[in-house]
Amino acid sequence: MSDVEALARQVARSMPAAAVSALVTALRTSAPAVAQLQHGAYNAATQDLLKRAGEAAKNGDGPYLAGLIRAFRDSYATRPEVTPVWTGPTSSVPGERLTLAVVAGLIDEAESEIVLVSYATLPSVEVRDALRRAVARQVNITTLLERSVDNPSYSGSSNPLGNLPHAALAWPATERPLGASMHAKILVVDRKSALVGSANLTGYGVERNLECSLLVRGGHLPAALAKHVLNADGLVMIC
Repeated sequence: MSDVEALARQVARSMPAAAVSALVTALRTSAPAVAQLQHGAYNAATQDLLKRAGEAAKNGDGPYLAGLIRAFRDSYATRPEVTPVWTGPTSSVPGERLTLAVVAGLIDEAESEIVLVSYATLPSVEVRDALRRAVARQVNITTLLERSVDNPSYSGSSNPLGNLPHAALAWPATERPLGASMHAKILVVDRKSALVGSANLTGYGVERNLECSLLVRGGHLPAALAKHVLNADGLVMIC
């Protein structure tokens, strides 16, 4: 895979839709037009991609990169890209990604909506900062977290996100089978990307344990997961 193709894939799967559209137009115009985009109010990851796109445009690859980005974007809309994400020991297998970086990066990509589901929840500084940046961008955050009031065997924090503005769902004990736990771990961003796996949103889950998740970009699954969480029978909005 060429550097230009790799860059196109990254842009298509992770940059906000409005930024992708603006970049494609700029790449088809001129290198200075691409450079001008870097003055926009984008997060650090998007700024880095814009910088790399500007370098490609200077090398004469602007129109080619624009075409690749559009092709990958159209492909991801119907055909999902699935990537394994790990916490714990690394290996020589190419393409693996680390959970903490993926979680923080997904939150930074959000333009309008984050749906976050976790059993044990104690976000790291990196994740808390990403969530605060999302709130500053007016992204709507909805959580479904376990609570000790609904599960006596659960001993985690009753308010793990502090004063972070968000809508909170719960699965009351009265709506559960006896002894059941709210054990899912899901992160859905803009109904376009989803991380589903074993890792709780804790330091151990995203940085230390041996955990595995699948990152799904594109296709119908991210939207289906978000819709299920937001409409599941027995869940109630608590704030």
